[in-house]
Amino acid sequence: LSLGVIGCGGIAQHAHLPSILRIPAYRLLAVSDPYESVAHGVARLSGLPESAGVTDHRKILEAKEVEAVCICAPTTMHAGLVVESFEAGKHVLVEKPMAVTTEEARRMIAAAAAASRTLMVGYNHTYDPAARELKRMLDQGELGEIRYAEAFFYEDLYAWTAGALASKVKDDNQKSFWPVYDTAFENLREFVHNFGSHVTNLFRSLLGEPSAIKYAAGDEKNALLAILDYGTFPLLFKNVRGRQAEFEKGIELCGTKKRVRLDLAPPLQRYTPGKLTITEMEAQSTTVRTLPWAWPFEEEHRHFVSCVLEGKPPLTCGEQAIGDVELAEDIARMATNGKVSI
Repeated sequence: LSLGVIGCGGIAQHAHLPSILRIPAYRLLAVSDPYESVAHGVARLSGLPESAGVTDHRKILEAKEVEAVCICAPTTMHAGLVVESFEAGKHVLVEKPMAVTTEEARRMIAAAAAASRTLMVGYNHTYDPAARELKRMLDQGELGEIRYAEAFFYEDLYAWTAGALASKVKDDNQKSFWPVYDTAFENLREFVHNFGSHVTNLFRSLLGEPSAIKYAAGDEKNALLAILDYGTFPLLFKNVRGRQAEFEKGIELCGTKKRVRLDLAPPLQRYTPGKLTITEMEAQSTTVRTLPWAWPFEEEHRHFVSCVLEGKPPLTCGEQAIGDVELAEDIARMATNGKVSI
């Protein structure tokens, strides 16, 4: 699968490109970034000629030999770039969150359908071997009836300093693309998108869709707390942006047979799956399950390649990932004015 990468910031340099270069089924042809020094530098680091690093992404989209693109640009640019890519006939893997608004996400899905091309959203934690094992356990009923669930993300100070915030290639003139909105609703929606969407996609992939949001409160600078109704059990969603010097992100499910806690590894910690801690209710014993060594980002790209080449829908396709955009809007709406759409 011949590929181009659009956007060469930290997540591309430290996660996507290292994964792409390890997969034999890929053929990386070009990268693009608005900053010429970044485009050229990332091309060289990726084993490409400097000329393969371009400032205009349209050169990648116009290249007939490029079959797919990985979009690592800021979220506010996702919808436009994804639609443009489908109009050029490319398959698309786009970083999470899928889009800023549900309307944008719908346009992306419609463009993929019109082009008969693959749209996959990059929720790498959902492809973690430990997350897939937990999904297997749920599907086979090993936990019994679920009584309570808790999804959590405590943002730490240092998870990114050796990764996305310390890019190998930078330009002195680079500016932050982090959006600041005028309303509390928009800023809280952005908080959920960027700090909670991995977790929301994870629990939606494992448990399906909640029937209602029972409670939501928080602000865009410190924390969010929401209670989601799954009919026979509640799910507590905690998203805390504090000064904790330890990465803590995952989900805990309490069933009548087993309680299982999935702790995810920091996303840029290569070839380290999450950890499953399993408590047997009858035996009252606790074990930690060791999973195969695999980097979720690499697993995500292997899944994308196989989906495109085999013509099958991705686990985190557009139709699945739009639920995270809708949920972010609903949680932010309830937390700011008490109204939700579900």
